[in-house]
Amino acid sequence: MSAPAPAPDPAPATASGRRRLRIVLCTVLIGAPVALGLAVPLYQRQGPALAGIPFFYWFQMSMAVLAALGTGSVYRLLFAGADDAYGQAPS
Repeated sequence: MSAPAPAPDPAPATASGRRRLRIVLCTVLIGAPVALGLAVPLYQRQGPALAGIPFFYWFQMSMAVLAALGTGSVYRLLFAGADDAYGQAPS
């Protein structure tokens, strides 16, 4: 009779799952504003106006802001606590 094999360590699978979830979240944060900005039939119209600005313009500007916020969030998610080229963590 041989002894039962030890159970595999669950930590690597959990870390891999978290990394995969983080990558999917980053893809959504950057991909959503880009995809919406490229879907011209969604916003190819004049109304509704926001403070006198046609929908076409303020929708494009909001997608640019969302893309910038998404990019900043992705940077924080992926590189938080990482050292730079000089061995110093970003402030």
